Amino acid sequence: MEKLMFSHGKIITILQYFTDRVDDYWHILYPLIDPKNREADPFLYFYDISRKATDFDGPFSDDGIYLFKGYDGSWHLHALEISQYTLACWLAWRKTADDIWLQRAMHHCDWLLSHQDEDGGWRIKHKNPIYSDLPDHWPSALAQGLAISALIRAYRCRKELRYLEAAKKAALFLEKRCEDGGVKRVFSRKSIDGFLYEEYPRRHLSGVLNGYISAIFGLSELSELDEEFSVILRSNLENLLRILPLYDSGFWSFYALDGNLDSGFYHRLVTKQLYSLGEEDERFLPFAERFERYTRCKRCALRALVGKIFGKIS
Repeated sequence: MEKLMFSHGKIITILQYFTDRVDDYWHILYPLIDPKNREADPFLYFYDISRKATDFDGPFSDDGIYLFKGYDGSWHLHALEISQYTLACWLAWRKTADDIWLQRAMHHCDWLLSHQDEDGGWRIKHKNPIYSDLPDHWPSALAQGLAISALIRAYRCRKELRYLEAAKKAALFLEKRCEDGGVKRVFSRKSIDGFLYEEYPRRHLSGVLNGYISAIFGLSELSELDEEFSVILRSNLENLLRILPLYDSGFWSFYALDGNLDSGFYHRLVTKQLYSLGEEDERFLPFAERFERYTRCKRCALRALVGKIFGKIS
């Protein structure tokens, strides 16, 4: 049975609590890629995000760069969304063998190079209104992680050091504290001392889990090319294992450490991310398996949906 496709809307958001048979462009349920295939082809990623490129039917800028339809209804150059699209182009290239996707991947990697700040970050002007307390030009750990992975593939393809150097600068930026204009947040909660890289570096702790893991994926891929980043990677893996219990509600995963439960989409995404991490470190597998059990439990899914609805109201 083929997956049903619907337009972007609340119906998809609700259905994905209960089924993985429906999605749309903004809620693509990415399939995991077999680690043996990734080992054989270094251009592949932990999961297949190619449809983020192939299913896009929106406009591009005059320079041919992906545009994001913002919360104000206008189209924006948005570094986070561009990073994701760029990585998706690499996956689309490997999936279709069509060089148009290779050309688009390289074109967008060049945009990332030319728009990277001196400190290694990318700043975003457009905001989701619910994150109005973000800096006027804000960085994102998710943008950093996706860009690192995209630029690594440009380096593998072209063998030009400028792409690898940009990826390294982007990785080092992850260690820059929020209070200094970066994304690293150190915190203590429920007797657990930890840190994370903020997808949304707001005034106070946010702690979006899927964005942090995406940054770790970038570090993981970079450490394969430069062993110096293995130290940062190991530190993050140990830290993630330490803080993961904070994201377990007992029936569903938390989207962030502000008490916001995951939607069905993000709960499924985080579960897949944890399975990917478990391929390299089996200590992540119990978390992935527990979250998957929650997904199969219709009562848990209903409880999460109701909790999400009341969270929106309150």
